[in-house]
Amino acid sequence: MHLLSRNCQAFLKSFRSLALLRGRPGALSAVAWIGVAMLSGCAVSFPVPTPPAPAATLINSGNDGVLIPLHVERADEGHARLGLPVQLDGKPVYLAFDTGTQGVRVLSKVLPNARNPLAGTDSSLTFANGAVVSGPSVSLPVSVIGTRPVEMTAQTVTDVRCQPNQKHCLAMDGYTGEFGFAFSGLFGAGAGQANDDCCTQPFRALPENIGQRYLVHADFAKPFVILSPSAALTREFTRVPMAVAQNGAAQWPVGCVQIGDKMRFCAPVVFSTGSTEMVRVETDKTPNWTSDADETDVLAQGNYDVALGLGSWVHRYEGAQVMVVKTKPGANRIVIGLTAMQNLDVLLDFRNGQLGLLARKSSESLAP
Repeated sequence: MHLLSRNCQAFLKSFRSLALLRGRPGALSAVAWIGVAMLSGCAVSFPVPTPPAPAATLINSGNDGVLIPLHVERADEGHARLGLPVQLDGKPVYLAFDTGTQGVRVLSKVLPNARNPLAGTDSSLTFANGAVVSGPSVSLPVSVIGTRPVEMTAQTVTDVRCQPNQKHCLAMDGYTGEFGFAFSGLFGAGAGQANDDCCTQPFRALPENIGQRYLVHADFAKPFVILSPSAALTREFTRVPMAVAQNGAAQWPVGCVQIGDKMRFCAPVVFSTGSTEMVRVETDKTPNWTSDADETDVLAQGNYDVALGLGSWVHRYEGAQVMVVKTKPGANRIVIGLTAMQNLDVLLDFRNGQLGLLARKSSESLAP
């Protein structure tokens, strides 16, 4: 009961910060929600997150692209997340913007139509915070910034819980920051990954191919996405070819990371705005400087100087928080989280099969 209460209080503390940050109608009821939750042992349903109004700006009359502002919100344990308002089946819904996954995943209870056509069987997706979400795939009309709705395959999430070996994770009460607390789901705008293929990549499916190329600027001061950025806006980016799966899907390219004097590791590099960790290494082989552990268990963590390289592009982090985790066979990857993306711009160019990277400085300190 103590762990349950501590988990609830962490969410409630974040909820109060979220209300103050948003300053939107309903925020004044935060104190009331805290009282109800504590009296009921956190057996409470949070109100459906209210999305801000969608907005977009044509850059140079649209010749240089379409800028979509993202919104900073506080979620699990007060961590910052990026949000994007969308329309699902005609209803405004607030989703966490995540370049570390692919496809729209939304709580089924927030959709206006409980009978969307099924497009696939139940599937599950696990997260680094120990949560796992499950539910069937459906055909769902999706619109961003007022674009014509496009039918996409999306996951309707009917179950949010902890992974079996992480029973006291942040999802232990049936919700997480992304699913039910600060947002109603995920807008997965990343490249393909082997374990993440249930859903349509939403930007790439937008009308007139306007989302086949887009630039992600994740800086908390002014985060945004630019759809169809011009050559003038992206000429300074270093380009790296994306990997291509056997089915032709464009996937994150392979790069390498040097962690202090401990290890050099090469794997697909995922730039994930949905990850709260700075640098996360997921390896199916235990390094010789750590003890062995089960899948999803942490092998090592600490602050290290890190060098990250993809093709000719190299970036260095001084004193970065690094976590090394055991993963299932064949699922190796390097995840660069939102905090480590504050000085990086990422260009996902599916039209040309390239990943573009631009750092405002070649080395930065991430020590707390």
